[in-house]
Amino acid sequence: MRLLWGFFLRFLRHRRRLFAGILAIPAVALCDIQLTILIGDTLTKLREGDDTQFLAGVFGLMLLLSATQGFFRFLQRWWIVGVSRRVEVELKQELFDKLARLPLSFHARSRSGDIVTRLTSDVENVRMLLGPGSMYVLGALFLLPASLFVLFSISAEITLYMTIPLVLVAFAMKALTPRLHRASVAVQESLGDISHRAQESFAGIRVVRGYGLARHERDGFRVVSSENRTHQIRMASARGLMHAFVNLAYDLAFLPILFVGGWAMIDRTIEVGDLFKFIDLGFKVFWPVIALGWIAGMYPRAVVSAERIDQLLHEDLEIADPVDPVPLEVRGAFSLRDVSYTYPDAPRPAVSGVSVELPANTTLGVVGPTGSGKSTLLNLLGRLYDAEGEIRLDRVALRSLSLETLRGALAYVPQDSFLFSDTYRNNIAFGATDDIDDAEIERCIERAAMTDDVSRFPDGLDQMIGERGVTLSGGQRQRSCIARALAKDPRVLILDDALSAVDTETEARLLDGLRRAGGERTVVIAAHRLGSVRTAENIVVLSAGRVEAQGTHEELLERSDWYRETWSRQQMEEELEEL
Repeated sequence: MRLLWGFFLRFLRHRRRLFAGILAIPAVALCDIQLTILIGDTLTKLREGDDTQFLAGVFGLMLLLSATQGFFRFLQRWWIVGVSRRVEVELKQELFDKLARLPLSFHARSRSGDIVTRLTSDVENVRMLLGPGSMYVLGALFLLPASLFVLFSISAEITLYMTIPLVLVAFAMKALTPRLHRASVAVQESLGDISHRAQESFAGIRVVRGYGLARHERDGFRVVSSENRTHQIRMASARGLMHAFVNLAYDLAFLPILFVGGWAMIDRTIEVGDLFKFIDLGFKVFWPVIALGWIAGMYPRAVVSAERIDQLLHEDLEIADPVDPVPLEVRGAFSLRDVSYTYPDAPRPAVSGVSVELPANTTLGVVGPTGSGKSTLLNLLGRLYDAEGEIRLDRVALRSLSLETLRGALAYVPQDSFLFSDTYRNNIAFGATDDIDDAEIERCIERAAMTDDVSRFPDGLDQMIGERGVTLSGGQRQRSCIARALAKDPRVLILDDALSAVDTETEARLLDGLRRAGGERTVVIAAHRLGSVRTAENIVVLSAGRVEAQGTHEELLERSDWYRETWSRQQMEEELEEL
């Protein structure tokens, strides 16, 4: 309850609308009860005499009460459900903002399907309990006591008999709630499994089709879907038992009304109008009880969802802005001193003891065998991970800069080239901090050696790109991501093996375009092909996370055995390709 109270406090941000809706609830209950009393008294009066002149006034009063009840019922739903929708939007936005700020380490260990489930169905579960659910609870709190008071004043004996089934319902809810909680946990987790499995299969559809494993993926989805079905059935059985107890209590409550009340009416110890009041208010009393049974079934699921949301909201950011960030107009000079980083649970550091000087407006090449730490080193420059040691940008420690200042000055092209399901124009313009016209977009495309490819698109810049750029080749995706980075016009351009999927001829044109686009810009290139970094002012050779050698291309041919052997092998491969 403490956890749910924390989420209910979000509703209090809209207290004026919320309290207005709550004030409408007793008005609805009182009108409902007053209608029953009016009809019951009318029946009694009709039985006692032949005068029907008063019926016109009764009908008018009934219409007035019905209209008033409908008006306040509309207001209570408009305000309370409306507030719940506002809270839903705010909570989803807060979760999205938190997810956007969480470090790469969190996303690396989390499944996207589970995150989507927390952002959608978990938020909806909490909203339903605290919004419409609380409205039904408050309605029951007003209607039940008021109705029982009216009935008790008519016949205490019949009313006491009616309340026995209500007590049985309370015990049934208490007994079944733990079972519902366990089933709800399993259902929410299995929903995350389904979402993750589907998203992963569709995102990797090329691999699935290429390996002919559509049946394998279909069978895998059937397994997680069957597990969800099992958990759903278990939860449905628990909720079914809950509803069965509620309906049984509902039926039992009418036995004393029919037997005791009916006998009393025969004996003339109770009026026909009073018996009507028992029957009608019995219906009205048990609708809130049925709603409470529905809420009792919803409660465990909402608690599980609240726990999952709260866990995400309190996830450690790890990388945060300094309390008092240093203002800086970035020029692009980096200085690394004894920089190291170890991934969680990794047996050894991915980068260890790296010291490099990178003057502004120069190019740094980072090379080395697979797994040598190239990508990790580039990620540390933008504080995607927090390094041990010291990294300075223009003589200011990275931890002293706001993330907006640091990352606003960088454009990063990762290994896995990612494009959005949008037009090609919008994908390129995504990198721009200000509005960018088509002429500038085409200039960036030209520098990324994509002009010929874009000219063959049926819709040109308005060509829709499939999810994750699935409609483009690997080389086209890489060059498009470079064009997107250039559209930002960054002070520092970071390319993480972003030329691996292009041929040598295209690579030469692309590097020429990057040199022309370089101007007053610092460039960091991690590459497997040494030709990509040949013209860099400084090249760092990494081996097992450590700097084996650094210098210019000519210097490394003399200093580094790995560099010399790799260069000779790649030159031979290029010559064989030309043949």
